[in-house]
Amino acid sequence: MFENVKITKLENGACVATSEMKGSNVCHLGFHIPMGSRREKASEAGWSHFAEHMVLRGSEKYPSQKIINRILGRFGGCKNAETSDLWTRFYAHVPAYGIGKTIGVLGDAIAHPLFSQPDIEIERNAILSEIRMAADDSASRLFHLVNESLWPRHPLGRPIIGTPESIASIDANSLKAFHRARYTSRGAMFIAAGKVDHDEIVERVRPVFDALSDAPEPRYRRASPDWPVKPVAVDRCDESGAGFIISFRGVADSDPRKDAQTLLTSILGGGSSSRLYRSVRERHGLAYAVGAFFGAEEDNGTICISAEVSPDSIEKALALCGHELKALAGKPVGRQELAFLREKFASIAILGNEANCEGEYNILKGCLENHKKIEGIDEEVERIRSVSASDLQSLAAEIFRPENCSLVLSLPRNCKASPEKLREVLFNG
Repeated sequence: MFENVKITKLENGACVATSEMKGSNVCHLGFHIPMGSRREKASEAGWSHFAEHMVLRGSEKYPSQKIINRILGRFGGCKNAETSDLWTRFYAHVPAYGIGKTIGVLGDAIAHPLFSQPDIEIERNAILSEIRMAADDSASRLFHLVNESLWPRHPLGRPIIGTPESIASIDANSLKAFHRARYTSRGAMFIAAGKVDHDEIVERVRPVFDALSDAPEPRYRRASPDWPVKPVAVDRCDESGAGFIISFRGVADSDPRKDAQTLLTSILGGGSSSRLYRSVRERHGLAYAVGAFFGAEEDNGTICISAEVSPDSIEKALALCGHELKALAGKPVGRQELAFLREKFASIAILGNEANCEGEYNILKGCLENHKKIEGIDEEVERIRSVSASDLQSLAAEIFRPENCSLVLSLPRNCKASPEKLREVLFNG
């Protein structure tokens, strides 16, 4: 893994990274533009996501979505795009002989989009429909409340998709101006893994980045652990069941304790051998599924516990979750449990590094976006196996504090439970 990585920094500020994989006949490739929801002004909420949709609807050389789809579709692979809080990505999975044409089509779409008003109206209707669907879906509402509660009045708490008001304000002129100013070569990347010729790819993507703005990489407000959280948020729904997400701000992907966070989350709620599953599910039968998961980016992280329960058992379930949180912060993890988790995640890291071009691409992407450096599998496994019981205990004590926690509840409209009392039960039993 990463034995044949080559990285070239272009004069325009962009970066080209390739990983040549011997024996491969395919390639996974992508353009990464440093533009996402956290880099937007409040009045531009959702514009990065809107622009991503519009880029693939037609460009100067390939003036319609139909033409773009027909050219790329003949390779039998796939092309797609995505917007996160920091990045807009356009990627494809194609046979090696399709690399040149794919870069040409995606590159022209990124550098020279048409942004026609009729296409904008079509896409506006589609995205407004997506916003309405999210508002009607209880799970989507709950996760939006998690972000909003952990980061109130911060760009991290805003939905990437935007709001009906911000999407309604977009027209062809404003979107073209947004693209010219925000699609910059500085900080942008092109990544490819598989059967690649690095020097040839550099020459193919150079004109794409040269055509973008040379303005500085769009800035964003950094996440701060001192930012206050919203203690409780409630979604009142018409469903008969109840649910909760207990969310904490964790450590960032750039933090050396990120591996301890991975193990800590797994001990807590990572599958049927986890403490929460054995307690809430097996011993007490309060939820069909209960678990914990984490997310980590360059400057922030989260740990969440979620479960769906009946309204009359939510108090007991929260008390059990609180008990396990206190146990992890108050007592070292046993040697057998720790050894099992360390070996499990070392094995996952090794299996995840098994050579295939899409996996290589994704790992290379994570290294460059979050760490700005390449990390080998041996270094990763060594880090995982060096996590100690005291590392886990001290991290649990730091993260699982009441002032660092937001409790998001999904409650039926007729449920009489007090949200404030449920939060008190979580921490005080």
